[in-house]
Amino acid sequence: MSKPDIEVLDESDAYPYASHIRVDEREIQLGDLLLVFESDESRSVNFFERIYGFTWPGVITHVVDGPVPAEFHEFDLLAEGIDGGKFAIAPRREQTSFFVDDDTVRTLTLYRYQYQGGWQPILIDERRDPLEDTSLAQSVALCDDSEQVIEELLLTNSPEGEQEYEHIKELLVSAGYQAESVPAVDEVLGE
Repeated sequence: MSKPDIEVLDESDAYPYASHIRVDEREIQLGDLLLVFESDESRSVNFFERIYGFTWPGVITHVVDGPVPAEFHEFDLLAEGIDGGKFAIAPRREQTSFFVDDDTVRTLTLYRYQYQGGWQPILIDERRDPLEDTSLAQSVALCDDSEQVIEELLLTNSPEGEQEYEHIKELLVSAGYQAESVPAVDEVLGE
């Protein structure tokens, strides 16, 4: 395979300093999610890796809730893996962080995985100490549709108070969800 064509899409001088690039006609931004499938034929995801940075020969990722903290993928092998079905890129749609209590920051990130049959929302829910970079807990939810995202955020893992509810609702509306489809605060909190 020939070397991939890499183009910087932001104001950076070169791609190691960029936050947004194009590799062989595929846009990649810092924070996007790399889905690593079991095999080229499988649609079962082995790992979810967040794009962390770009270097001269490739992409640095961090495995979400996995056994290996970081991975490295050379640009040519990444492009080949995407073309062959071993990898897929899910762009980040929206992200928010807020304090749950004095000792915990919660970060919610919504991704949209586009495939031949449609699209699938992916939700990553992380909790960490406010003075740390490392998450205390991470979870990945592959949702069937937008209703399941709402259910996951507001009903399965109910917010602890009205302020947390408002942060979640704001995330959903910013990501394009209809405000009317989000259950009312008293319905969610049981007030």
